[in-house]
Amino acid sequence: MDLITLKTAIEADSSPGFTSTLVIAGFFGVLLLLVILIIVFSIFSKIVSKSQTKKGKKKEEKAIMTQDLKVVSPFGSENAAPASAPVQAAPQGVSEEIVAAISAAVYMMEGEGAVIRSIAPAKAVRQNPIKTRNPWAMAAIVQNTKPF
Repeated sequence: MDLITLKTAIEADSSPGFTSTLVIAGFFGVLLLLVILIIVFSIFSKIVSKSQTKKGKKKEEKAIMTQDLKVVSPFGSENAAPASAPVQAAPQGVSEEIVAAISAAVYMMEGEGAVIRSIAPAKAVRQNPIKTRNPWAMAAIVQNTKPF
């Protein structure tokens, strides 16, 4: 079999001037693209930070508007409304001191019109097995995120 060669009229230019021009153009092209990316991300970060500060300001304004600014005495006031029903002993072994402390805290937070319907110990909260990590998975996370 004969070797078939194809002769083309196009030859690669390997002159130093062309090579240096190509390298410099590639360098400035990459540099220009990086500058454009930096500008785009800085614009995005400004937009996000402005939206977050607006949300924070709205939350602060709402908290200030809902906050009761008058000073309330923890010992009650002379014009306090009379109790509608006598306080009964708390069930399930909650001591009277705890009931008094909770009642005082509710009074301080809610004011004179607060009504406490019942006080009971919180039920034990079971951990969701889906949200807890397997010890082997936790070991893998620790190993893979360990600094070098």
